[in-house]
Amino acid sequence: MTDETHASEPHEQAEETVEQTTEEAPAASSNFTSGEGLVAVAGIVLLVSWIIFEVIAREYFVTWVVLLLAAGAAILPRLNREAVEKVNTLPVLMKAIGYAIAVMGVFTIVDDLRFEAYEDLTSILGALATYAGFVMAYMGARSIKT
Repeated sequence: MTDETHASEPHEQAEETVEQTTEEAPAASSNFTSGEGLVAVAGIVLLVSWIIFEVIAREYFVTWVVLLLAAGAAILPRLNREAVEKVNTLPVLMKAIGYAIAVMGVFTIVDDLRFEAYEDLTSILGALATYAGFVMAYMGARSIKT
């Protein structure tokens, strides 16, 4: 009878451990949706493409409005959620930023075509990386449910 008692105790302890770890998960990360994450990643992609292709290579230019929106998209989810939600809920803000980045992307593409920004391989790669950020921002904003 002691063998049966000892065999069931580790199983019960394992269940208690699993219950404790699931309860300890932070509430802020459970409210973060994939659409918000995609807009945040789009902001990071735009900032990285600006650093690589404008600051280092000096080949492809991204406007300062796009940079401000990209920085907002990258930083906003990492701020204290209570402070952010004094303005508005995080999904609404991320959706607005994502659509604003997408609209600025349309203007950027039109300007690039109009002023023939594709001179060499580096500027083409910079443009493609930036366009990928614009598309990701649009897809993320579109998938956010408000």
